Amino acid sequence: MSDMSKNIAVYLYDICNRNVGLGEFEWQIGNELAHRADALRKQYGLVFTFIVPHKFIGCFGNDVKYMPFFPLTRLWVRHSLRRFDLCHLTHQRTKLKYMKRASMHLTTVHDINFIYEKIGLSLKKHHHKFARNISYADALSYISHFVKNDVETHFAPKCDGDVIYNGVTDLTGLHGDIRHLGIKEDGYLFHISSLMPKKNVHRIVEMMRYLPNERLVVVGNLESHYVKTIKDNIAKWGLSNVTMINHVSLEDKAELFRRCKALVFPSLCEGFGLPPVEAMHFGKPVFLSRLTSLPEIGGENAFYFDDLTPNAMAEVVDDKLKCFYSDSVANAAAMRERAKMFSWSSCVDGYVKLYLKLLNLN
Repeated sequence: MSDMSKNIAVYLYDICNRNVGLGEFEWQIGNELAHRADALRKQYGLVFTFIVPHKFIGCFGNDVKYMPFFPLTRLWVRHSLRRFDLCHLTHQRTKLKYMKRASMHLTTVHDINFIYEKIGLSLKKHHHKFARNISYADALSYISHFVKNDVETHFAPKCDGDVIYNGVTDLTGLHGDIRHLGIKEDGYLFHISSLMPKKNVHRIVEMMRYLPNERLVVVGNLESHYVKTIKDNIAKWGLSNVTMINHVSLEDKAELFRRCKALVFPSLCEGFGLPPVEAMHFGKPVFLSRLTSLPEIGGENAFYFDDLTPNAMAEVVDDKLKCFYSDSVANAAAMRERAKMFSWSSCVDGYVKLYLKLLNLN
């Protein structure tokens, strides 16, 4: 190997679970980098080594190298004799933390939601862990300006950081059959998430009391205590216009977006916000809270809840649906155009540019 080569390690261990956001993020980053690896090696001397679960060795082709990783062997990888000019830790909670023989570390920060979700000793524990993890970094990247501002406000990191938006996969080419989910008619309001309290789902469910002529379909993990509370409220209010569905396939998810009337996503805490962009790809209107990163992602194309009380939310949905569908062709085109801002190609363009800057190869 030429002395001019620059060796970059990229942590992709979470590709073992693509059903969660980090797994999909790492898979798409790895896929895009692998497609460019040969050209980047020839032009800049960049040589990539992907840190992956053992069973995924080779999954991105032969233009990149691989290093197997297991949580139990993290110390072996951390103290490996292999030298790297740059180690990219793709999120702030990696089990690797750092590589002893890497000249430089880049850490991508996705959120510090624990600031809003934890209290007491748990908050102190998470605060300490995050501060320790970013202390290893020579450079930081953030998935939104909100996350960057949030981290700089609460932690004052020693190094500056670049904002590189996540990509969002365009699902419009996928098709499913959602009749087995009990969805027989199009034109429903839609929500999909992890169904955690921060997603504020109980508000949109109660909102349906004030929209008796609309229907709501909610998709996510139905096993949580929070969901039990939501179901109890559905029974309490006798809501026959709310359907709760457990996790769905990617094809069915695409079909649910295609057939919905709008996405309703009044989350209280988001580092980025994947479902709103997925809905935009389908040309659907999105209703968001004005909190955290969501206004940054939705821009002027989204509709916003300034008041998160259910009856006020219902008024916004009723009014803005009429506004959107008064010129659905033009408005749907605007949503699709907004979604194009968040491609995986653009995302990896940002990381490659950052790698070159950090390695003084510009």
